[in-house]
Amino acid sequence: MSTATGLLPHRGARRPRRAWVNGVLAEWSRITSRPLALLRRGRLPFAFGSSGTVLALWLLHLSSLGTYIAHTISDVSASTPFYLVVVRLPASMYAPAPNLPVWGSLLQVFVVFGVAEAWVGRRRTLTVALAATFICTLSGRIMCYLGPGTVVGLPWIERYVSDTGPSAAVVALVVYVCCVRRAPRTLTVLLTALVTEVTLLPNLAGREHIVAIALGLLAAVGVPALTWIRPHVRSACQIVRCRGLRSRLG
Repeated sequence: MSTATGLLPHRGARRPRRAWVNGVLAEWSRITSRPLALLRRGRLPFAFGSSGTVLALWLLHLSSLGTYIAHTISDVSASTPFYLVVVRLPASMYAPAPNLPVWGSLLQVFVVFGVAEAWVGRRRTLTVALAATFICTLSGRIMCYLGPGTVVGLPWIERYVSDTGPSAAVVALVVYVCCVRRAPRTLTVLLTALVTEVTLLPNLAGREHIVAIALGLLAAVGVPALTWIRPHVRSACQIVRCRGLRSRLG
């Protein structure tokens, strides 16, 4: 009897863990069901196109001339002039990351961009991805400018590190999709992993990932608000126009 009662708390402690893991698996199944169905029919053009762009930019680095072309159109850092950062923005999102192999970039882009494309559409996926890449690049410049003397500042040497790759866009899109599809357990796992990354490796990429999390949360709150506001603004403008027309005719 004592042995049985001693085992009861242990079994009870396992149940919440098992339920939590099952909840994560259920969220993954719910999030990936629609993208997998579209993938079987070949209806994820943006994910395929983005993956092809990542592969093409990587292939350019296999020759000296290709490396020069790739750097000219996509390489950015905190020391790059701001106007060049804006011009090179789309290509820098697909360019190889300094500390990530090409297969990692391909896997991230195809999976995350495909899931986001399936649930929120190509236009919204591209908008969130480009905005996250641009703002994270801008935040990295600010952190390098502040220097190591501040809490959020970075060493001066980080100004010359290539700030390319899809990781900022991927993190923002994952957070955005988790919020839109109501997957809090998956979001918790992601936040835990990224906070651990910043704690262990407080470099430029890790800091930008934290900014990307905030941008994904902001997009999850702001985009639905904009979709709600637009019809109301249009209807209000139509009412004002009708009243103005009536006053002129009257």
